[in-house]
Amino acid sequence: MMIDAALRYAERGWKVFPLAYGSKKPTEGSRGLHDATTNKQQISEWWQTDPTLNIGIATGQESNLTVIDIDGQTGLDSYATIVSQFPKQQTRVVKTPKGHHLYFQYNEEFHTGAGFLDGLDVRTNGGYVVAPPSMVNDQQYYVVKNRDINPIPISVAPDVFKSHSRNGVNPGLQPALTDNADGWIVEALKGVGEGKRNYTATRLAGYLHGNLNLSRDIIRGFLVPWADRCTPPYSIRELDQTINAVMQYEVQETKINLAESVKEWVMKTSGWWTTDELDKEMDLRDSKARANRSKILERLKAQGVVEQHQTVNKRFRYRSTQVEGLNYKQSVRGSVLDIQWPMGVEKYVNLYEGNIVVVAGSPNSGKTAMMLNLIHLNQDRFPVYYFCSEMGETELGDRLSYFEQEGRQLEDWTFEAINRATNFADVIRPDCINIIDFLELTQDIYLVNQYLTAITHAIGKGVAIIAIQKKVGASLGRGQEFSLEKPRLYLSMDTNRLTILKGKNWTQRNLNPNGLFINYRIEDGYRFVPTSDWNWAS
Repeated sequence: MMIDAALRYAERGWKVFPLAYGSKKPTEGSRGLHDATTNKQQISEWWQTDPTLNIGIATGQESNLTVIDIDGQTGLDSYATIVSQFPKQQTRVVKTPKGHHLYFQYNEEFHTGAGFLDGLDVRTNGGYVVAPPSMVNDQQYYVVKNRDINPIPISVAPDVFKSHSRNGVNPGLQPALTDNADGWIVEALKGVGEGKRNYTATRLAGYLHGNLNLSRDIIRGFLVPWADRCTPPYSIRELDQTINAVMQYEVQETKINLAESVKEWVMKTSGWWTTDELDKEMDLRDSKARANRSKILERLKAQGVVEQHQTVNKRFRYRSTQVEGLNYKQSVRGSVLDIQWPMGVEKYVNLYEGNIVVVAGSPNSGKTAMMLNLIHLNQDRFPVYYFCSEMGETELGDRLSYFEQEGRQLEDWTFEAINRATNFADVIRPDCINIIDFLELTQDIYLVNQYLTAITHAIGKGVAIIAIQKKVGASLGRGQEFSLEKPRLYLSMDTNRLTILKGKNWTQRNLNPNGLFINYRIEDGYRFVPTSDWNWAS
């Protein structure tokens, strides 16, 4: 629960304050980080009034914290260039929706700012971070496994963090843009909402380049703090992409037109999107603007830039032809995900980021009990999302109450339950454990591989565990061999027997898990009790 986490932070001496539900922003009417405190009574009052509030931790000297914010792969690449200047011991690492927070003991040489290197920001005096288990954009902040320890000291600040003025901006640039500027610029610099960030970033960058003829570094330095003022903040990675696109044009050609803005928006997307989403982001409200947008998309389709969905109206996707190499020589070997299973399946098969698992079960074999046990065993270490196609709220609550015998009260469950029966790839939460109970295949069951492939593309560095139906006595679930290609682990459940049909990543090189089975019974409606050892079918 949020209140428990907030009180634990206060016990460490970290000053906390409430953020709005699902947001990085302080609650309306509050003083934000200026309200930060370690007073347990005040903290309890905040979260007892609204248990859903996110948690903010004030950084800097008052909490003895300096936090390095790494934004996505761009930030990781930047961090790799200076990692030798940081302590080699592990410190506290928090997974954020877009990257990582590295917690260190306070160092006065750092200052709060954005964009010291691409994707690399600092939060210290005058700043704050969103803290686990807060949720932003339906994605949870959580502590990386085995690193939930006190931050280690960093004695010397790398030079890059001392070479920029506050927020990575040269204050002398302010008059260049705001003095005698058009009214829209003054308003835009206050920050804009989610529906206008891309378009406004393009207009501002175009103005700075085309009207003031400023260099890329100066434009970036000015727009980084603007990006922080947006709601939610506009990522530095997206900002860099926007600036790079604008800088491709000669100064006399920088008038931003709709076609270029639409193309830039499209190229930043992933997966399927609708024209309604595009219109909202680009603020295209009148019929003339939308008619022009339709013509632009037709040209992009003819050029092979976008693909239109074959059956769903107004749905498109960007056809990215760029490929990403796998730097296997510098990969972290043995970085297996510590996902635990009933009856110890993890002792025989490893799972890695991006893997999917299929659990094919006959009627009354315990598929849902298996899924709920997976949540019970893993929700305290990973964010878990459970997509349920059969149970309503009351039935699910009753099933969870069985686990009270394990000391798991109903209020102790932290996973998110979602009612969903189709098109799971559209709602998969990347970088988390996604449990689908179950993938219904009533017709065109040969398309099961297509469904599993779409889910694989959606999970990012997460894992998807997908239950499907199968006939009693059959080895494979519906779709037969079509369901066997994508999973790295394929389990078959019959009444009282669990079999590993496919395990691609063996935990032991000399022990092939394929064909291993174990007999079991289910007690009290939820508990898997082995009635045999693991063995191979004769």
